[in-house]
Amino acid sequence: MIDDTDRRLIELLMRDGRRPFTELAVELEVSEATVRGRVSRLQESGILKIVALCNPLTLGHQSIRLMIGVRDHSPRAVAKSLAEMAMVNHVALATGARDIWVEATCRDLDQLVTLLDDVRRLPGVTDIDEFVLLELYKDYSWVGLREKSGQAAGQSFGS
Repeated sequence: MIDDTDRRLIELLMRDGRRPFTELAVELEVSEATVRGRVSRLQESGILKIVALCNPLTLGHQSIRLMIGVRDHSPRAVAKSLAEMAMVNHVALATGARDIWVEATCRDLDQLVTLLDDVRRLPGVTDIDEFVLLELYKDYSWVGLREKSGQAAGQSFGS
């Protein structure tokens, strides 16, 4: 489990994953060794992963969301197949009218057509709702850590 210091540390790293441990220690009022140890523990446990995020729209790429319906086949098996596709960034089983939520990035419309053709060929795929993103107003914050009161802690990434 994580405590309040871990939550605050994660929130700070969500804003700037390259922030020096010395600065984090000052803000958290702990030692640099404590910050280093906590980051290491959070990474080893799979709670924290520090990565660079790129807005594909600024590179001229197409960012697409797909909602996929599956029938007479395991949604989990389809999701695993989707996760292996190079253009696919995110795959999740979902509730609602469709079974699977997919986020993908395509360098151009030809690659988008190829992706859709590949998805349609997967066994069990019956429906695909496609959403091409036109403008991005908020980037990922990945997780909204909650204080014990239920209020969001800190500001989300990109704000």
